Amino acid sequence: MSDGDTGAPPDRSVGVSVPEDHVGAFVAQAFEDPERSTTWTEVVSEVVAAEARDAWDALSPAEQVQELLAVADDYDERAVEALEAVPLDGVEPTDEVDDLFEEATRCRRNADRIRDGVAAAYTEDRIEADRLADAVEAYGFDTGTVAEREDLVEAVTEAYDYDVRPYGGVLMEADDSDADAAAAGGDPW
Repeated sequence: MSDGDTGAPPDRSVGVSVPEDHVGAFVAQAFEDPERSTTWTEVVSEVVAAEARDAWDALSPAEQVQELLAVADDYDERAVEALEAVPLDGVEPTDEVDDLFEEATRCRRNADRIRDGVAAAYTEDRIEADRLADAVEAYGFDTGTVAEREDLVEAVTEAYDYDVRPYGGVLMEADDSDADAAAAGGDPW
């Protein structure tokens, strides 16, 4: 610390340089959920309405990635809103708390699946590494909302003892919510 330091964090971030040849793979790996096997086609079929397919097909792969990142960000914001509405001073979850948490986890799952689909675009050779990195950079992807979402998920799960699958693909429970939804005849979307 220097004299006159206010104790505020420095105005710079600490990071690791990624060789340019590996940036696309690094970005794809950051979006990939190792517990899922989402494909690009699955995500596009779930997110892009049939009547919008011609317009979708006219977009470049980078523009398509940016559009999907925007949809994922919207899901993250909706998850945060639902989680912020959950009171953390309860003892037992009410029907309203259950509904809010269910909506938040649905939005969270959708955001994560969409990003997993973006990672699949790279692994399926639908977008080149440099184009993927440029698309993410041009979009301005920020992890702040995802971090806020995960902090709120943790706070709510601790307050009400819910079981959730943590971000990053490590299961805390034996069964997968996507498999449960499919087995129950529901759609995880």
